[in-house]
Formats: sequence, structure tokens, C-alpha cells
Amino acid sequence: MKILLVCFANTCRSPVAEALLSAEVSQDRHVEVVSRGIAGGPGTTPPALERALLDAGVTIKVPSGQVLQRDDARAADLLLFVERRLLREAVVTDPSLWPRSFTLREFARRATINPPSRDEESFAQWLSVVHATRRREELLDDDDTEDVADPGLEGTEDDFATMIGELRADVARVAPFVVSWPASEE
Repeated sequence: MKILLVCFANTCRSPVAEALLSAEVSQDRHVEVVSRGIAGGPGTTPPALERALLDAGVTIKVPSGQVLQRDDARAADLLLFVERRLLREAVVTDPSLWPRSFTLREFARRATINPPSRDEESFAQWLSVVHATRRREELLDDDDTEDVADPGLEGTEDDFATMIGELRADVARVAPFVVSWPASEE
């Protein structure tokens, strides 16, 4: 299973989410976690984020600033966005992504309401159940409660520590739903 985490520039939020989720699912060799950005960024970690990561005990891969490409998105089994606005942009650009694209918090919330039955359904079948209660119109509002705040490249160490804490909590809620699927789910 391939999980794609998406933020704006793939410099701060999505690389941190990738590192955290990769650590959470490391025992499941059938799960691959990668990150991309809608626009792509400079590919360097801001110094304040480096210090916050060190304090939090999190190691990220070198941020690539890689832009989300159509092939990347279409190859993913699940796309998790850190911000509703970015999710909206992606599914407007490529409507075929809608059934597999959620914000981190939306996915955790909907998955909790509709827990999987791994012995009776595939990941794709379960994901269609999770998706079935959604309406596209929900993407139009400005509710930012599902967004992970973006400190930006000029964020402070405290801003980044808050971001890491939010992502750690969100990833901990998501991880149990993406591991332990039958090997045929690859």
C-alpha cells in the first residue's frame, strides 16, 4: 500500500508527517509512505524546524521540495493532505483522486466511525465505505479545524514544535487504520 502525504511545499509539514507515519508503520513491510507538495519548495529544512525536530526526537529524510505529480497521486492508495485547501485543489485538478483523498484529521475521524473489517474486505473496499458518507460540497467551506498550521519557512522553533505535536497526534490516530492489511493489498 502506498500512502502519499501532501502539504504546500514539501519542506516542513509533509516531510515531518512522512517521518512520523513511516515510524508508526515500520513493522508493516507492505506500507510505503512518501510525501510531496502541491507547489514544491526549496528543499531545505528551516533552522527553527531542525531544532524543533531534534528536541522532538524526529528524523526526517532530506526534504526534497518535490511537486505532487499526477502519476504519484494516481499510484497512491491513499492521499492524506495536511490542509483542506490543498485537498480541494488536488481533487479539482484531478477528480479521480477524490475517493482516495482526505485530510489527515478527516481520515482519522471517518475511519474511527467506520472501522475496517480486514478479514472481510480489502483496503480499497473499506476506503470506499469511509468515502461514501462524504460530499464534495464539504470542501467548499473555510473550516480550518482539519488543517495543520503552516509555520512557513520563517516559523519559530515554538511554531514548529506545535506543528510536530499536532502531526504526531494526527499520525497516531491514522496509523492503526493503514497497517495489518492482507499482503494481497500491495
